[in-house]
Amino acid sequence: MKKTMTVSVLLFFAAIFNNTFSQTIVNGIILDSISQNCISDVSIYNEKTADGTSSNKDGRFSILLKKGKHNLLISYLGYQQKSINILVDTNTKQIYLGKIYLSSEQFELNEIGIIADISRERKTPVATSTIKANTIENESGDEPFPQVMKSVPGVYPTRYGGGSGDARISIRGFKQENIALLLNGIPVSSVENGLVYWNNWIGLTEATQTIQVQRGLGASKVALNSVGGTINIITKTTENIKNASIKYSITNYGNSKTTLALSSGKLNNGYVITFLGSKTTGTGYVDATYVDAWAYFLTISKDFGKNHKLVFTGLGAPEKHGQKNLKLSQIEIDKYGNKFNKDWGSYNGEINNLSENFYHKPHFSLNHYWKISDKSFLASSAYLSFGYGGGKWSESYNYAPGIFNYRNPSGQIDWNSIYNLNSQNPNQTILANGDTVSGYSQNIQTNFLANHIWYGFLSSFNHEINENLKLTAGIHTRSFKSHLFEKVTDLLGGDFYVDNFAWAVDGISGREQIKTVGDIINVDNGAFINYIGSFGQLEYNNESISAFIAGTVSNTWFQRQDNYNYIDNNYSKTVTMKGFDMKTGLNYNLNEKHNIYFNTGYFSKAPYFKFVFGNFTNVISKDLKNEKIKAIELGYGFRSKKTSVKINTYYTYCQDKNFLSNEYIQLENNTQTRAIVKGLDALHKGVELEISSNLLAGLQIGGFLSLGNWKWKNNVIAILYDENNIAVDTIEVYANGLFVGDSPQTQIGVSAKYKIFNTIDLSARWIYYDRLYADFDPASRNNKNDNQQSYKLPAYNLMDIHILYSFVSNNRPITLSMSCYNIFDKQYIVRGEDGISHNINDFRGFWSFGRNFNFSIKIGI
Repeated sequence: MKKTMTVSVLLFFAAIFNNTFSQTIVNGIILDSISQNCISDVSIYNEKTADGTSSNKDGRFSILLKKGKHNLLISYLGYQQKSINILVDTNTKQIYLGKIYLSSEQFELNEIGIIADISRERKTPVATSTIKANTIENESGDEPFPQVMKSVPGVYPTRYGGGSGDARISIRGFKQENIALLLNGIPVSSVENGLVYWNNWIGLTEATQTIQVQRGLGASKVALNSVGGTINIITKTTENIKNASIKYSITNYGNSKTTLALSSGKLNNGYVITFLGSKTTGTGYVDATYVDAWAYFLTISKDFGKNHKLVFTGLGAPEKHGQKNLKLSQIEIDKYGNKFNKDWGSYNGEINNLSENFYHKPHFSLNHYWKISDKSFLASSAYLSFGYGGGKWSESYNYAPGIFNYRNPSGQIDWNSIYNLNSQNPNQTILANGDTVSGYSQNIQTNFLANHIWYGFLSSFNHEINENLKLTAGIHTRSFKSHLFEKVTDLLGGDFYVDNFAWAVDGISGREQIKTVGDIINVDNGAFINYIGSFGQLEYNNESISAFIAGTVSNTWFQRQDNYNYIDNNYSKTVTMKGFDMKTGLNYNLNEKHNIYFNTGYFSKAPYFKFVFGNFTNVISKDLKNEKIKAIELGYGFRSKKTSVKINTYYTYCQDKNFLSNEYIQLENNTQTRAIVKGLDALHKGVELEISSNLLAGLQIGGFLSLGNWKWKNNVIAILYDENNIAVDTIEVYANGLFVGDSPQTQIGVSAKYKIFNTIDLSARWIYYDRLYADFDPASRNNKNDNQQSYKLPAYNLMDIHILYSFVSNNRPITLSMSCYNIFDKQYIVRGEDGISHNINDFRGFWSFGRNFNFSIKIGI
C-alpha cells in the first residue's frame, strides 16, 4: 500500500508540471444587475470540459481554458443562468471578461429555494455558514460526512470509534438529538430519538451541492429540534449539461472508493436525469473496521409548461462495516496503540467483530413546484423512507460472563474459549414445563435488527402581499412505524439457547424456551408515531431591513407494541403530545458594508418516543413534560470587496431536558448501566467569529473563533437500567454547576487557500480545541459532596492540507487531488466518558487517527 501511495504522489506532481503552462487564463467579476454588489460563490462551469470554479468574496473568478471554443455557464441560487461563448487561440495568454451581471429570478423554481429555507447573507437574521460542493468533494476524502463541517464555529464533528461513516456532531454544546438534519429541507433525523446515523449516508458526499449550517434556532419552519442548530444538506439538482465522469480515491490504510457520475442534459422530451453511484471497500484504519458499501443517487426533473415542475430524488447506501464501540483506557492505548479495537477476535483465521453494522435506508422524494400567479407560488414534497438492518449483538444465559469478558493475550475476544465452553458445557437447567435440558449455549451471537418505514407530505404556500410583505404558510405531516427485534445468529458451539423470559412482564406464559438460529429472543417491539404540524411566517423586506415573525404548532401521537413482554393486549394506549414554537428576527443593513441582526424564539418541544415509554415496556412514563427552550442571538456583519467578518453572541436556556446514556451500545460488563435522566436544565451562551479575506490575487485566508460557557443548572433523578433494560436503581444525579461535556467550549481555527498559476489549489486548515470535558455518567454522580468537574481532556490541535490540480488531456477534463489529515501525526482524545475519580485513570474514550492520506483522480468521460 505504501508503494502504491508513493507512485500516486509522484504521478500527481508529474501531471502538474506537465500541464501547468499550456492554458489560457480567463477571469472576470460577477455583479448583481440591480444593486451592483459583487456576488460570491457563483458557479462558473465550462460546458466543454466539465471543469469549473466559483467566484470569491469580491465576485472575482479565474478559470483555465485550452485552445478552442468554450461555453461558460454562470449560475447562482435565485439568479437567472447566463451563458458566455469564448474562443481561445494559442497566442492568447489571458482573457478578461470584465463585469458580468446576473438578474434575479422572481421565483426560484427549484427545491432549494422554496422548501429548504436557505438562509441569505445580509438578509436572513441567523448565524449561518455555507460549505460549497467543491470543498465537500475535494476535502472529504475517506472521512465521515460531518467532518467537512469542522471549520464552522461552534460545530464539533468527530469520528466515533473509527468505523467507516461512524461519527458524532455537536453544535454549541448540543448533541445530535437537539440538532435538526434536513435533506433538501425535509427532516431526516430519527423520529424515535432524534439521532443521526451517519453510516446510512456513505456516498452522500459526491451527491451534495451545498451544506448550510444554521446555528441556533435557524430559519427552517419544520425543524422542531433545531435547538443547537440546523444542518441543511442540499443535494445536486438536475444538470442541464450533458456530462459524465469517473473518480477513484484511495487511502494509505487501504480504503478505496470508485464513483461514477452521469448527467443526460436536457433530453428532447424535456427530462433531465442525473445519476451518481459509488462503491467503497477497505480494511479500515482501526483494526477490524472493514467496509463494504454501495451508494446511489438519482434525480429526474421535467418542466410542464412555464408554471409547473416535477423533481424526483432518490438516494441510499446499502453498507456493512466493522465498528469500534467499546471505549478504551489510557492504559490500553499505551499498550496497544490507537488502532486497537477490543470489539473483535479471530476464529478459524477469520475476523469476527461483535460490533458490526449493516443497514440500507433509501430516501425518495417527489417535489412539485407550481407558479400559481406572479405573486403566488406553491411548493410541495411527498417523501418515503424505509430501512432494514441492524448490528451484531450478544447474549449470556442466566448471568454467565459476557463475551467481552473472554480475552486473549493480545486483548481481543477469545472466540476459541467461548466455543469450547459452550460445546463442553456440563450444566443443566430446568425449563418451565419441567424438562431438564443440557448442551445449551451460555453465550450466543445475535443480530439486533431495526426495521422502519416512514412517509410524509410537506407543502409551503408563498404569496407576495406587496413589494415588501411576503406570507408563507404550510403543513407538514408524517407517519412512522418501526420493528425492533433480536434474532439468534450463532450458538457458538452449543446446541441451543434457553430463553427464560425472566424479564418479560407476562413471563414465559407457555411460550417455547428452546431457541435456535433464526429465532427471536429478548426484544420484539415496535413504535407508531404520527405527526402533523402547520406553520406560518410573515416576512418584510426593503432595501435596508429584513424582518420575520414565524410560528409552528404541532401534534404528535405515540403508541407502542410489544410482542415479547406481553402475550395479550400487546398495544399500549396512545399518547398525544402537543408542541409549538415562535421565532422572530430582524436584519438591518446599515450600508453596503455593515449589517446587524437579532433573532429570538421560544420552543415547547414534545419528548421523543424513548422518553414517552421510558421503562422499555408499554407503561407510559409519569409526569411527561415538553422540553422548553428560550433563545436570543445578536450579530454583526462586515463585508467589503476583499474582507468579510461575522460575529455573533447567543444565549440559550433549556428546561426539562431528557437524555439516555449508552444508547444502542452493548455494555461491556454487568457493572455498567444505562440511565434515563429527565428534567435537566442547561444554559448555553457564547460568542462566535468568522473572518475571510482575499489579501492577494489568488490568496484567501480565513479564521474562526468559538468561546462557549455551557453548564447544567440543576440536580435531577435518574433511573438506572442493566444490560437487559431492567430498572435496577433510582438515584439522584448531582449535576448542578457541571460543564456540559462532549464538545469543546473553546475553538480556534485558521485556514488558507492559494491558487498557483491558476491551475493548482492549495489549502490548509489548523484548528485548536480546549475546555473539552468528558461526558458525565449519571451513575457516578450520586454523591452530593462530589462537585468536582468531569475530567477535562487535554487541549489539542490538528492541521490538514489539500492539493487540487485540474487540467485537460485529449479533450478530457482531469482532476487530481491529494489530502493529508493530521499532518503532524498528533495523538489526542476526541470524546469519552468520565469516571468516578474524574481523571485519566478511570476515563474511557476514543482516541484520534494518526496522520493519514487520501489520493484521488477524476476523469471526464
